[in-house]
Amino acid sequence: MGTMEKMFSALGTVNRITVWFAPEQRESAREALEQVENYVNDMDDRLSVFKAQSEIAQINRQAGLCDTQVSRETFDLLKLSKIYGDRTGGAFDITTKPLTEATADKSADKVNYRDILLNQRQLTVKLRRQGQAVHLGGIAKGYALDHVGALLISYGIRHAVINLGGTVRHIGESRKTGIRHPFAAGEIAVLLDSSNEAVVTSGLYERGEHIFNPMTGQPARTDLISATVVGTNGTAADAAATACLVLGAQRSVALLASLGLEGVFIRRDGAIFATKGIQPRIQCVS
Repeated sequence: MGTMEKMFSALGTVNRITVWFAPEQRESAREALEQVENYVNDMDDRLSVFKAQSEIAQINRQAGLCDTQVSRETFDLLKLSKIYGDRTGGAFDITTKPLTEATADKSADKVNYRDILLNQRQLTVKLRRQGQAVHLGGIAKGYALDHVGALLISYGIRHAVINLGGTVRHIGESRKTGIRHPFAAGEIAVLLDSSNEAVVTSGLYERGEHIFNPMTGQPARTDLISATVVGTNGTAADAAATACLVLGAQRSVALLASLGLEGVFIRRDGAIFATKGIQPRIQCVS
C-alpha cells in the first residue's frame, strides 16, 4: 500500500493530510488531495476575518447596516453556529470577536449570537447592531474536518489521517492521537485511540486568554486549561471544545452527554479525567 501526503497553510494553521492507497488508486489519491487543498483554501477565502473580501469580513463591515449575500456553505455554517450556541446554553458564541480587539471595552453588550439574522430564502446575513462582529475560529476546522473526510471517502480512500492544525480525524484503522501537555512544552499528556471520529482540543496554554465567556465579556477562567472532545461530528466537537473551557469541568460533562460526545479534560491543577465512554481508550503518559 502506498502513502501520499499534502501539507499547506489555511484556516490560520498548517494542515497535513496523509492517505494510504492501493497501487491502482495512485491517481485518484493525488486528485483527492488536490481537491482537499482547494476546498480548504476556498473555506479560508470565504471565512477569514483577515481577508478584506471574505464573506465574514463583509458581514462584519456591514454590521447594523445592511444584509450581506453569502454562499450556501457559509450560510449553513453560520446557521450551525447559532444552533450550537443554543445547545451549549450560549457558552459557544461566534460573536465574541469584539472582545479580542486590543482597544475593545471588554463588556459583553455586543456579544449575542442571536443577533445574527439569517435569511434562508435570500442566503443573506446581517448583524443586528453596528460594532458587532463574528469569527468562526471555534467551529470552522471541525466543519472542514467533516467535509474533508467525506471528500476523501468519495475518492475511494479508506485509510487517512486528517490533521487541520491539531484538529484530527483518522479514517479506517484505529490510531493514536496525542493530547499536548499544557505545562510541559513539546510533551504529550494523554494518548487516545480513535477511528472515524473527530478529535478536537481547545486549550488556554499556548495562545493565552483568547477564549472569552460570552456572558461576562471576560476571558474564560474555569478549572479547565484543556478540553479534548471526541465524536463522529467534527462540527459539534469543535464548538463543544470551546464551550467546555467556558463552562468548566462539571458542566462540560453534562454538555457532552447531551450532545452525544466524549471528552478528555486537563484541569489547571494538572489533574486529568475523562468521560466514562472514552476511559478505556486513553493512556496517561505524563
